[in-house]
Amino acid sequence: MLRGLYSSAAGMDVQQARVEKISNNLANASTPGYKREEVFLKSFPEHLLIQQGGPKRTEGPPLNNPVTTIGPLGNGSLIAGTATDYGVGILKETGNLTDIAIMGPGFFVVRIAGQEDPDQVYYTRGGNFQVDNEGYLMLNGKYHVLGEAGVIRVENDNFTVSADGSIDAGGTAVDRLRLVEFADRSDLTKEGEALFSAPPDSAGQAAGTTVVQGKLEMSNVNVIEEIAQSIAVMRAYEANQRIIQNYDEILNKAVNQVGSIR
Repeated sequence: MLRGLYSSAAGMDVQQARVEKISNNLANASTPGYKREEVFLKSFPEHLLIQQGGPKRTEGPPLNNPVTTIGPLGNGSLIAGTATDYGVGILKETGNLTDIAIMGPGFFVVRIAGQEDPDQVYYTRGGNFQVDNEGYLMLNGKYHVLGEAGVIRVENDNFTVSADGSIDAGGTAVDRLRLVEFADRSDLTKEGEALFSAPPDSAGQAAGTTVVQGKLEMSNVNVIEEIAQSIAVMRAYEANQRIIQNYDEILNKAVNQVGSIR
């Protein structure tokens, strides 16, 4: 009976984690470049139930008969980890020259403004850039957008971006957006703000990636699907909760009624 309590409690923990991921996905449904996450599960190690001595076992001398296999028994599920869905989000036409969308598997490269370590960079699909007061191309007001020559300075928002990422401002070539691709996206780690980090030298030169100006890649969150999942998750959570309540009532009767001395 106690095994059932543990299994139900584990089930509630799993559903709680799923609710948190779904809530985070919904909160970022309108964040450019955001990639949805989901929890994946695994079962607790199964135990093989056996009946020692088989059905003819009686009290007495040591067992001589072989054991009889009853079958495996699991103890519910637990969280194995989280997975990021790198599916492409829809492209939104904005007409804003500082909005740039990636076409293909690549990522933009950004760095915290004023950061001393040039190798500490982040990767993003979000192209909702801005030009700061000093003329630098920025992301979220605190990350410098990097080009092949370093941080990109365009002076103002009157610039054009070619498909290969080359930036031209007033007829002058400024730089080319640094675009990278990953052979193994499992190297990426989410850092918030639709940013990812990765081990050094894991990013390679973008070969199949282009960009388009005046558009944004939105998040790949399907709001309807997430809401439907949240309803199913809450029902599963409530079911496990009811099981624990039932076990509690049974144990209460076993202790206070069946097991009482009269």
